[in-house]
Amino acid sequence: MSLAGLVLVVEDEDPVRRYTVSLLEELGFKVLQASDGIEAIAILRERSAEISAMLLDHSMPGLSGEEVLAQVEREGLAVPVVLTSGYDRASLERRFAGHDVAGYLQKPFRIEALDETVRLAVARRAQAS
Repeated sequence: MSLAGLVLVVEDEDPVRRYTVSLLEELGFKVLQASDGIEAIAILRERSAEISAMLLDHSMPGLSGEEVLAQVEREGLAVPVVLTSGYDRASLERRFAGHDVAGYLQKPFRIEALDETVRLAVARRAQAS
């Protein structure tokens, strides 16, 4: 069994989302996409059982990454979350200290960093089930 899985990419900027999706597909993952937090939560409510990990953009119009994360936790939609952001990792870790975050990716990220971070999150999901 390969460690690839289904990854939900939540990113409001089209080019960034398309780029991330193409990298993940190249790495062998199946990908779902959401362009905002509301769409992301709708997809999770329907399919959280099959989603191996979620790549969540930290700053989006409408619901922020933080609000999406809080909603996911409130509803018990147990999906490992990798936060993506232009901010540096240290400031993100401080900001999300109270949340269960499986990983952080600073934009722009390289395919190696994406691969490693997402696989760790997916492996964590596999251990939890």
